[in-house]
Amino acid sequence: MPEISLKKCSRLALKAGSIILESGGATNRVELLMYKVCKGFGFSEVESFVTPTGIFLSIGDGEDELNTSIRRVEQRRIDLGKITELTQVVNCLYEGDLACPTGSLGKYDYFKQELDRIDTQRTYPTIVTNLCGASTSGFFCLLFGGSWSEFAVALLVGFLVSASLKYISLLPVNNFLLNAIASSIIVLLAKSMDLVVPGIRLDTIIIGGIMLLVPGISITNAIRDTMSGDLVAGTARGVEAMVITVGIVAGSGAMLKLWEIILG
Repeated sequence: MPEISLKKCSRLALKAGSIILESGGATNRVELLMYKVCKGFGFSEVESFVTPTGIFLSIGDGEDELNTSIRRVEQRRIDLGKITELTQVVNCLYEGDLACPTGSLGKYDYFKQELDRIDTQRTYPTIVTNLCGASTSGFFCLLFGGSWSEFAVALLVGFLVSASLKYISLLPVNNFLLNAIASSIIVLLAKSMDLVVPGIRLDTIIIGGIMLLVPGISITNAIRDTMSGDLVAGTARGVEAMVITVGIVAGSGAMLKLWEIILG
């Protein structure tokens, strides 16, 4: 016997699915977790269809009532911590182990509270993400044959780019232009540092900075979705990764050409 109404269950399942999708999860994981949410509240008649930009969910009580809901997902970022934490909560609900530690809330209220907490929880501090971006850029520079002086320059470039990405993402433009702007900033910073630190190779520094923008998770999810049979989602994610890649190439190439024209 279902413990809550169809509409309440639909809202919870859609919210759980949108959190996973917005955090970079694969579409088959979204469908599985939404099914587990509905099953955990007593609804076994569940059909869902997920794309990288939208969720379609239909829930039935096995008799006459049927609820179909749609939610559009416009913002996506990588947050594996949210995916892991939400997966654990949903699995506890599905296995019947979800209970408020204090006993003051029922299963529905406690699960809703946990969803709200996961959705609104703060990510790592800005300085931590900037330092991680700097380390990524610097160590990739070493990996591609850079020297220690180039490693130091790549660290600075990576830190500045990571700091600027927070503000670049606020611009009302698409992924192509966002990555084109970010890659052009990487080239501009590397070229500027070349004027201050002579004798460095710019190719390893630029490559190290660009590795911050490479859509690795999107490519991985595109392959996973395609192999699991979600051809629409797999194709969409593959095209998205291709557009991002073209934006990176266009931005860096354009800035290199402009620098050559202006400064020679």
